[in-house]
Amino acid sequence: MEHWEKKANGWVFLSHSSKDYEDVKIVRNYLEENGFSALMFYLKCLEDKDKRDKAQQLIKWEIESRNIFVFCNSESAKLSKWVQYEIRYVEKFPEKIYKEINIDKLKYQKCTQLSKLDDLMNKATLFFSYSMKDEKVVTQVYDYLVSFGFKIWIASKSIQFGDNITDRISEGLKEASQSGVILVFISKKSLKSKWVSAEIRTAIASNTVVIPLLIEHIDINELPIYLRNILYLNIAIGNFEENMKKLLEAIKNISP
Repeated sequence: MEHWEKKANGWVFLSHSSKDYEDVKIVRNYLEENGFSALMFYLKCLEDKDKRDKAQQLIKWEIESRNIFVFCNSESAKLSKWVQYEIRYVEKFPEKIYKEINIDKLKYQKCTQLSKLDDLMNKATLFFSYSMKDEKVVTQVYDYLVSFGFKIWIASKSIQFGDNITDRISEGLKEASQSGVILVFISKKSLKSKWVSAEIRTAIASNTVVIPLLIEHIDINELPIYLRNILYLNIAIGNFEENMKKLLEAIKNISP
């Protein structure tokens, strides 16, 4: 069985002073209760001064691996060399989601401080409708969008061994219909897919926003009638980064 963190809504690095450990646990628990994997980085072995030089690389690797960085600000954190190092390092990655909570105020402004994280929970669900034969380009788009904190339903990760495939797809489509967008990856292969066709029809029937993404040259007349009048993005041509920025802007304009 896949570890639950593999299916987390997002991966959070909690930057904090060890002196605030008990209060930061409140933040960690809040995030985990909402489906996020939140790391409080404290290694007892590093109490050994001879091993402290190992910590820097571990911290860098973990910040790089997680898409969300939460600075637990406090007087202690301002004096912590490790926390200040982590903040400087994360600045090298402007694509990461950055949040700040005041730990000193958490004791008497708990709701106010924790609410600063709520927009992480409100990110749109993106349902990827695609042919498994196009997984290479689909994975490339997934890797780009997941760094922005979206919850993404993608068959290769959202369907586990033993799952009822039809049920899992229905659950993903339902969630996207309530707070998200269906991204349909259009290719000659996906146009022949009964799964993709059924997903598009379900989405349209439930008035879910659909964004077709052309991933190879397709004549407009080859598209199903119900897709021809929908504004689409052609990501088969041009620069990938520029295409992704356009896609991100389109999603932001129509998602919660």
